[in-house]
Amino acid sequence: MEIVPTSVPKKRRTDFDDLVAYKAELIMQISTQKEQILVSGKKMFSWESVAGYVMGTIQRSLTLADGVVIGMKIVNSIRSFFKK
Repeated sequence: MEIVPTSVPKKRRTDFDDLVAYKAELIMQISTQKEQILVSGKKMFSWESVAGYVMGTIQRSLTLADGVVIGMKIVNSIRSFFKK
């Protein structure tokens, strides 16, 4: 009779030293993630980022207004063409 291996791994016995090492590793990972979050936050709220957002908003607004004005001019020229 042949024993078929299962896909469930056997439970590994962990020692206290393993848990302490794992905890230290997790603390290191948490500290690096905190540093990355701080750097990302500083980049997000930096002067260049805020100014770029404001300028982009103004540019989109002007583009929209420009499109409306051009559309009105086209409609008026078409109306005047058909009135003649």
